[in-house]
Amino acid sequence: MSIPDIIGLLLLLYGLACLYISLAKPAAIWRLGKVQGFVQLIGEKVTTALIFGLGVGTAIAGTYLLWL
Repeated sequence: MSIPDIIGLLLLLYGLACLYISLAKPAAIWRLGKVQGFVQLIGEKVTTALIFGLGVGTAIAGTYLLWL
């Protein structure tokens, strides 16, 4: 396994984790101070969209690196 493969796999896993967090909103994670800070600052819908977009972007980047 090469370095781009490892980075791609890690990005894909991180992206899937972000997608899970944005869609399922698990209470243990959603109550963290940083997440609640974002919710207070920009709102819950925008925070969800931001985490979802981050998950999609990193999953695409990880898939691309694995595909090379």
